[in-house]
Amino acid sequence: MFRASVLAMVLLLSACGPVKFSASSEEDVKVDPESTPTPTPTTTPPTSLRDVHYNNTVTATNNKLDIVLVVDDSNSMLPDNQKLAANLAGFVTKLQNSNIDWQMCATVTRELPITKDTTAWGASIYWQQSSTPSSSLGIVLKKGTANLSSIFTNTINYINAGWIGSDDERAIKAAYRHVYNGDLRYNPNSGCYRPDSAIAYIIISDEDERSIGGDASQQVYSGELKPLENEDKPDVFVNYVKDTFGATRRFTVNSIIVKPGDTSCKSAQDSGGYKSHYGFKYAELSNLTGGGVGSICDSDFSANMNLFFDRIQDSLSSVPLECAPYNGNLTVTITPTIGVVQSRIEGMNLVFDTPVPAGRTIDIQYQCADDRAPSSVDKATPLKEEGFFARIFAFFRNLF
Repeated sequence: MFRASVLAMVLLLSACGPVKFSASSEEDVKVDPESTPTPTPTTTPPTSLRDVHYNNTVTATNNKLDIVLVVDDSNSMLPDNQKLAANLAGFVTKLQNSNIDWQMCATVTRELPITKDTTAWGASIYWQQSSTPSSSLGIVLKKGTANLSSIFTNTINYINAGWIGSDDERAIKAAYRHVYNGDLRYNPNSGCYRPDSAIAYIIISDEDERSIGGDASQQVYSGELKPLENEDKPDVFVNYVKDTFGATRRFTVNSIIVKPGDTSCKSAQDSGGYKSHYGFKYAELSNLTGGGVGSICDSDFSANMNLFFDRIQDSLSSVPLECAPYNGNLTVTITPTIGVVQSRIEGMNLVFDTPVPAGRTIDIQYQCADDRAPSSVDKATPLKEEGFFARIFAFFRNLF
């Protein structure tokens, strides 16, 4: 422990507003006038409040990152998925050149057959070394792997872009089940989730959860409205990740979607002959976790990937919160002092603009008034089937 002179830096902040840590006086605090608005205080107090106290010392192992791609492999996604692989290769090359110890797994937004008579959500896809189907690299792609560009291209070709007949895209449910499949308690051989890593999910889809997010007003085709189950809900997924991996696990969900309200993008997607939908639920999940939201209509996904890289870096310089602090009230102390540090609340994460170096202790206190919905899961296994790789990795060719 460091015994340098300790200066407690405590301030009351508003959710979604900047947090400042001052090393000496108020003159050191830089106020950001462009900060997001302070939320309206709760008028009716809950029946009970739970005190939360987070205290942790930053360690040098906090540069580990597990990336999970959740790709819509329906037929309408063919043009967008063809952007994914090339851009993904560039994105991962950027990760390769960083000091982040990363690895990557992938799944799709539909239920996949894992045996002749069994299907499952959230089954992992196998990466392909070459165009020969038997050249599988396994389900975990790791930092330092050579020929990333060809791996993404070969895997996409192996999957086959565009899966006809898949009209019930469920990226959140797939991510939920992927967490279950990778939980060390149930599947210790998965390897997709390391016990001391941050997690970054990347969702790409031209529709919402279950096509229209359970919103009847978005329905285009008869029978398109399907009710959202617990595993389809953003808040349930956030709570499940925290329940599974611990409340201190740092994670973000990033999405490339038809942004809500972007009518020109929706029209452009619809012109291909398949109706798209605004990704309300995916955007909600990204906002809850402090992730990035990119447009699926961008001609090149590189800008989106740069945004996600920045958010991934943020996730390595952030503290997950158990809830949105009640009435936006939060107190923070960092010791030993590192000077002025600005920070902000994004969804259920406290993100530091200046990374807190190893050896410093972060102490956070706030109150929660949250309800957690119950959920049930079943177990799936990694998928190894030729038709599926071609479908998912066609996404990756131009994503990054």
